Amino acid sequence: MLHQVATPGGKLVHFDGPLAFTADDLLCATAEIMGKSTYGTVYKATLEDGSQVAVKRLREKIAKNQKEFETEVNALGKLRHPNLLALRAYYVGPKGEKLLVFDYMPKGSLASFLHARAPDTPIDWPTRMKIAMCVSRGLLHLHTEASMVHGNLTSANILLDDKSNAKVSDYGLSRLMSATANTNMIATAGALGYRAPELSKLKKANPKTDVYSLGVVILELLTGKSPSDTTNGLDLPQWVASVVEEEWTNEVFDLELMKDAAAGKYHWGRIG
Repeated sequence: MLHQVATPGGKLVHFDGPLAFTADDLLCATAEIMGKSTYGTVYKATLEDGSQVAVKRLREKIAKNQKEFETEVNALGKLRHPNLLALRAYYVGPKGEKLLVFDYMPKGSLASFLHARAPDTPIDWPTRMKIAMCVSRGLLHLHTEASMVHGNLTSANILLDDKSNAKVSDYGLSRLMSATANTNMIATAGALGYRAPELSKLKKANPKTDVYSLGVVILELLTGKSPSDTTNGLDLPQWVASVVEEEWTNEVFDLELMKDAAAGKYHWGRIG
């Protein structure tokens, strides 16, 4: 259900019926920057009643005009799946500013969960497998039910709730942006190590290039290595392929997983 509220200062639209905040509540919320991307800046906003939401402020110069923007964002607001981060509301301000409102995910991104945690907080295999399955289901829904390509799947836009259920975010944002912004996004994905090789020629993402990015995320879960880090000039997929070719399979897995395997918690099958 779409609920629209026009105010003298702008327009707030809720997708799940009236929620417990107004445009003034949103604009007056205490905000903390969580990150920046090609698309804009993400904030954790704490409303007056103490509830928290994630707010993405889109960069104004790269977003589509208001009419095109509203057509596309209203379509995005209808998408619902347990493994997709739901767009709950959006706000268009009097000067053209555009805010997207999402659920706040307390554990943050998969990237920080894997690479910025304390040394004494290991991630076991069932948790990693659960995350991989969640992301796969979310991406499958985008491709088959929404006929939508993500185009920029990375561990930074896979978010986790307090039970480590994963939700894919940033899907559909390319539909809100200019062609120039989307070209920059593809270049950024390449720099981070998630871009399929064929995108250097195609310049346009498709379901197959999304699946390549998913594969890189799964390798990230298995190895504990960031795709942005190269080893002897090899990116993560190339490094894994070289290790498997040399039959040093055990070198692939994160040391934490190998310790658990040595303790008899689980066993590995053959790779390749």
